[in-house]
Formats: sequence, structure tokens, C-alpha cells
Amino acid sequence: RGTSKRSYYKGRTQARAEEDTMADYSAKLSEDVEIRPTELFSAVCLKSDKAKFAGKAGAASGAAAAEDSDDDMDLFGSDNEEDIAAAKALEERMAAEKAARKAGKGKGERSLIVLEVKPFDAETDLEEIAKGLKKVEHEGIQNWGKEHKLLPVAFGIKKLAISAVVYDDLMGVDGLTEIIEGKYGDDVQSIDVQAMSKV
Repeated sequence: RGTSKRSYYKGRTQARAEEDTMADYSAKLSEDVEIRPTELFSAVCLKSDKAKFAGKAGAASGAAAAEDSDDDMDLFGSDNEEDIAAAKALEERMAAEKAARKAGKGKGERSLIVLEVKPFDAETDLEEIAKGLKKVEHEGIQNWGKEHKLLPVAFGIKKLAISAVVYDDLMGVDGLTEIIEGKYGDDVQSIDVQAMSKV
């Protein structure tokens, strides 16, 4: 029987017969018994296939181990204790601010606004205007400045410099201007911003 088209007895794939052939081949070698060419060829092929299979299995195992090792590596690093502590502190601060706003203890960021109130003439009582403005209460005004100034303009006319601390979300320059004009529109010629800063 020729062997040019088949590697094993039953074709080109390994079967139980080839396993038996390999065992018989090993026994005959030890007993110095004559071996048929087909048996020798099949045994050699079987031995070669086993070696190839073992090599592939080893390579696959190595690749799987390497992949597992890569999976275990954290390329971006893990959060250290300082990062965790900082994140926790930020979360606690935000929660405290939220609770304070909810309880009405805080109304957001504040600004100090200094306005210059210029009257129509020198007869306008700026001290009376300052006194009246400081009595104005509004949810957007934290407080009016305790002090105010009368600054000279020209021809005996002076202007009133008065300040207020306001909550940015509720009050601003336009709001203060409307309050002043609403109370003293007949006496005030102009209102300008002298200074403004965050508190």
C-alpha cells in the first residue's frame, strides 16, 4: 500500500489506529522486530504531530499568560490616597455649601460695589440721601457701607460715594441704580460705578 497520498492508515488525520501504531512501534524497536514502512511512516508522522501540538499548546499558554499579565497592568495608574482624600474633601465642601444655601445661610458669591451719586445742584441734601439708602432692605443686599463720602465736583456741587455688599445672583449695579432712582430720581442727575470687587 503506497503512502504518497496519506500520512496515516486512515488518511491525513490522526486516529486511534495511529495511537496503537506508535505504541507497537516503540515495542518493536525495543524487541528488534522488523517494522513495515507504513508503520514507520505513520509512527513518525504521529510523533511529529504530537511535538507540533505540544509546541502550539505551549505557545498558546504563554500568550494567554502574557495577556493576563497585560490585563493586570494599570497603564494609567490607580488613585492614590491623596487623590481619594482630595476628592472626598471636595465632595464634603460642596455638600456643605449646598446645605447652607438650602438653609438660607448663603446666597452665592458677593461683590462690593461703590457708587457715585451726582445731584442736579448744590442744594440737594446728600447726607439725607445716604441716610435713606442705608435703610433700604433687599434680599440681594447684604449690607450698605457704614461710611460714605461727599466728594467735590465743581461750582460747590458735591457727589455722594456710597457702597454696598450685594449677592451677585440677586443684585448688581443695575439693581442698585434702580433703587436709588426709584427713591431719589428727582434729585439725582447721574449714578456711576466708582469701584467694584469680589468679597
